[in-house]
Amino acid sequence: MTILNKSDAEILSPGVKRHGIVSSETGSDSLSVAEVNVETDSTVPTHLHPTEEAMFITEGQLEAVIGDEIVSVSAGQTVYAPAGIKHGFRNISGAKASILAIFPTGKVERTLVD
Repeated sequence: MTILNKSDAEILSPGVKRHGIVSSETGSDSLSVAEVNVETDSTVPTHLHPTEEAMFITEGQLEAVIGDEIVSVSAGQTVYAPAGIKHGFRNISGAKASILAIFPTGKVERTLVD
């Protein structure tokens, strides 16, 4: 059994922390789940993956970039990014926002764009 602590969070950019929940590091071959916390006015840089990703908004309101679209999303909504489609977020809620990121692979690859 592998236990991960939030104190081991990876900093993705200023004001954005990623806490791994399940991945190849915990023994998973086909699933990765992470919590991404986005502080007020912070941005998850636009990026893409070779696999699809589902992002469930658990807290706050964000402006989401998906491909060429920009939409507002909030807690309780899910954003789906097909493989190879750029996506990113900007926290517009005035408070912390959180995203649960889910991938169908144990090892997530990420390429920054823009």
